Amino acid sequence: MKLKRQYFDVKDVIFSDKTQYKDGVLSINEEELLEKIRPLMKSVTDVDFELVKPGESARIVHVLDTIQPMYKVEGIGKQYSGFFGHPNVVGEGITNLLRGFTVMESAPLPWDESSASSGLLYPRDAIIDMIGPIAGFTPFSQTINLVITYKLLEGKSSAEYDNDIRLCGLKVSEILAELTVGQVPNEVEEFSISNINPELPNVVLVWQCQNQGVYSNTYLYGHDISNLVPTLLHPNEMLDGCIVSGNYVWPAFKVPTYLHVNHPILLELYRLHNKELNFRGVILSRSHNPTNWHKERSANFCVKLAKYLGADGLIMAWEGGGNAAVDGMLTIQAAEKNGIKASTITFEFGGVDGTEGILLVDDVPEADAIISGGSIEKPYTLPKVERVVGGEVLRLNKESGGYFPPANKSITFDTTTHFYCSGNQSGHGKLFAEAY
Repeated sequence: MKLKRQYFDVKDVIFSDKTQYKDGVLSINEEELLEKIRPLMKSVTDVDFELVKPGESARIVHVLDTIQPMYKVEGIGKQYSGFFGHPNVVGEGITNLLRGFTVMESAPLPWDESSASSGLLYPRDAIIDMIGPIAGFTPFSQTINLVITYKLLEGKSSAEYDNDIRLCGLKVSEILAELTVGQVPNEVEEFSISNINPELPNVVLVWQCQNQGVYSNTYLYGHDISNLVPTLLHPNEMLDGCIVSGNYVWPAFKVPTYLHVNHPILLELYRLHNKELNFRGVILSRSHNPTNWHKERSANFCVKLAKYLGADGLIMAWEGGGNAAVDGMLTIQAAEKNGIKASTITFEFGGVDGTEGILLVDDVPEADAIISGGSIEKPYTLPKVERVVGGEVLRLNKESGGYFPPANKSITFDTTTHFYCSGNQSGHGKLFAEAY
């Protein structure tokens, strides 16, 4: 399976009377774009489009998913397969990407009990700052972002809001990426793991994604992974968009679609392929399995597939916190007991200075190669900003009745929970721990 990605750099984005991509500048006609997605807006009364660029004194709030605009120009299926078409297996052919640009969704999703899978699983406010102390917590302070802000029709279900918002975002991404067809890319990259070096160790990535109900789901080829048995994926399938995020519950830990498609660990394994290791594939599993029995079952299935691939090493990466750590640790334990060396990247707790209590929710003796992605229990003060996109107030502390401070003012947080991707475990972060 070979996939060629063609990258088209976006140097600037402007609103214009014509939608086109020319000489690195993406021009967008808002009215034209709105008319193309209007048939999908069954639970949405209106949308606005706003541009947010690196270096701006800007804050984006109520952030939901962030999407990599791409368009499949050759090969079976479509990008983000399973949406707007048949769930064909992708990962071969040619796909065009708009590089340095994202489509981002923002909406104040309802907090009522019908809009949450449980008391904990409601959509929490997610914040992105383009400047200041938390800008580096997300890759999107360095991209030009087209933010779609949604106005919701009252009385619809959480599933209806969720579906319509996702489809609108994916369609906008498709429309804009299709503008590159027939143009010369800035860079072309080919991905294949067909050739292996028998002298090098075989390594697999176990990618464990959250799935706990509406607003906290992950989609594989257009269907949520609630009943997923750990499944083997070719890494090219992920690069072509076989996984789409539907997770808006814990902003720090979520993995937006953009990072499934540009998965940092996966891309690093590709860079090392045939040089330091043989990248043998991705094992996709579900985290937050309901009981320890289910977690053990999932862990053993993951390791069974790793053994089938002849893995010498296994990288365990998971989305989410809490009991997701148990799923991950059991997989590490099962791998080590089967002679497969395992490592993981994870955020940590530990309080302000890293010494309070336990660093992880769970651990096993076999987990002796853990990479820290930084602590989520450190306070940060966000500065006042000149511009806010997505809403005028923040939506915080639902459990205590709600707190709605002005979104443009300076505010201090005790943890990084509300900072988009700040505890993300896909490897995108710049925080790390080093022995000295």
